[in-house]
Amino acid sequence: MMTFAMSVNAQTAAEIEATVKKMENPATPCNKAPEAFNSFIKKFSTDEAFMKSRISLPEKELTDFAEVLKPENMTAKLPYEKDGDEFYQSWGELQYNKAYLECGIVDSYCTHTFEFTRKGGLWHLTHIVPGE
Repeated sequence: MMTFAMSVNAQTAAEIEATVKKMENPATPCNKAPEAFNSFIKKFSTDEAFMKSRISLPEKELTDFAEVLKPENMTAKLPYEKDGDEFYQSWGELQYNKAYLECGIVDSYCTHTFEFTRKGGLWHLTHIVPGE
């Protein structure tokens, strides 16, 4: 099992917006053919049936993260208050075959990271890395 600590890089609204612009940019490697990540994630984060068809997680991750596996949780989010803490979600590294959505508590730590992988030319949610 691969584990790694994710940095808590993008936490301000401006930093998070910059990660969104990078993710949406057609020149970003993840947006190259055959399936552009920016098109995939728009549908993945709004269509529950499509989302379920593109989840390729191990059973343990499906169980451990069931409460966050909702379309509305699959996008970058400006800092927002929840349970007394300020949370954020921002796009991390964006490669041709991998893309990461980092989720965490502002000025603190990453709670988990969604890892998307291009398989057979199509994007899938393939791993959820717990924070440290």
